[in-house]
Amino acid sequence: MLFGLGPLEIIGIIIVIIFILFLPRILRSRLLSSVTKVAEEVEGKVDESKKILVKLCNEEGKAESDPLPAIENYLEFFVIPPVDMDPQGIVPKLQKILEMSEDRFHYMADRVAPQADSEWQASIIMTLKSILALNSVAKMVRHNLELARKTGNLQILLMLQMNLPLLLKMVNAQFEGIKSFSEGNPIGDGLGPLVAGLLLQGVEESQLEERGEMVVGCKKLEGRTVVIARAKGPGGRVGKVGKTITSLIKEKEIKMIITVDAALKMEGETTGTVAEGIGVGVGGPGVDKWIIEEEMMEHNLQIDAVIVKMSPEEAICQMNKKILESSNKALKVVSEAILRSPEGSNVLVVGVGNSNGIPNIICDLEKINIKKRINSKKENQKK
Repeated sequence: MLFGLGPLEIIGIIIVIIFILFLPRILRSRLLSSVTKVAEEVEGKVDESKKILVKLCNEEGKAESDPLPAIENYLEFFVIPPVDMDPQGIVPKLQKILEMSEDRFHYMADRVAPQADSEWQASIIMTLKSILALNSVAKMVRHNLELARKTGNLQILLMLQMNLPLLLKMVNAQFEGIKSFSEGNPIGDGLGPLVAGLLLQGVEESQLEERGEMVVGCKKLEGRTVVIARAKGPGGRVGKVGKTITSLIKEKEIKMIITVDAALKMEGETTGTVAEGIGVGVGGPGVDKWIIEEEMMEHNLQIDAVIVKMSPEEAICQMNKKILESSNKALKVVSEAILRSPEGSNVLVVGVGNSNGIPNIICDLEKINIKKRINSKKENQKK
């Protein structure tokens, strides 16, 4: 006996000491293995996305040379926001920078797909932007992985590993969105243009006016003049919402604006739920929203917002049946909101969102190519 301890007790103490000494190394090794696997999976999706874009450029843009080197170069493209130490005048600066970035993306599309028509060129730009976002996630995961490997920092690995399920969920959704853009299929965020397209029924295509990558049409509804604006389809565009609305307010003497857009739901809420509120329902960096709010104050406008709730993954994936069917509910809410305005007034309805795969005027929802794939695991569980 040693210090009054028996052999089994001494062995137990030794095992505990060894366990304490080697546990961090074992844990670090397991974490490195799991995070490395995810990093390689995300990087694999980036490579597959590049192949999808190369195929699209070759088929629709008739690229004269291999577009892959140019695409890989564009994946390092970045936008530096203006300095915000003095917020006075920051919005016009940000607007100018965003406009220059859009011009650069159009230049990129012209280079990698010189013979693509305007609609496919818009979809190519959206595909390229989505790959940029996916590549940023891949670089972030790889950066933290290599930093943890280099420094041996267990905390970095733990934080990264805890966020992997959410990260993979968004990565898979982003990859599905890339395929939707490349195939010309609508995504969940196209709900706003979809509702506006339904509202444009009865208006001829030749009567639509193009403004800032948006189309504008007018119709009468029970004594009210309804001006409808949405991003031009079926290419992937979001349009210059702020500038278009500003010009329409002055030209058409608008007294009421109704924005229709997709919105993120909370966990537990049902996809396709339609809600109505007050304010400017326009997402993005905030430039368009600021422009519209300035006009709201100057012209004393009534601004209503109609939203359809969906998850972040559903917003960037191919549109599903629930979101498609919710467009009719949203259209009914928009029509009721229009009728709250006085007779003889001019009302502006803006369909906010991505128009990829959505025609300008929609007469039949059955023609919208929604997601029809079935989750094989869930189907097998049901069987």
